[in-house]
Amino acid sequence: MRKIILAAIPLMLAGVGVLVWATLTTQARIDVPAGAQINPLQIMMGARDLPVAHYDDYSLVFSAPGPVGP
Repeated sequence: MRKIILAAIPLMLAGVGVLVWATLTTQARIDVPAGAQINPLQIMMGARDLPVAHYDDYSLVFSAPGPVGP
């Protein structure tokens, strides 16, 4: 029982440390100007010569196995 407690204490301290680290806010915040917003419509309209997705159809090469049994 003592070994379990001795192993659980460092694990709990590490878990608390990770939670505190994850919830802290950084002080390096800057104010963004009101006009500096991302416009997704403009990004999509300006996209040119994007690669086309290409999928090979291997359904005829690797067909499903037939019925098993008598």
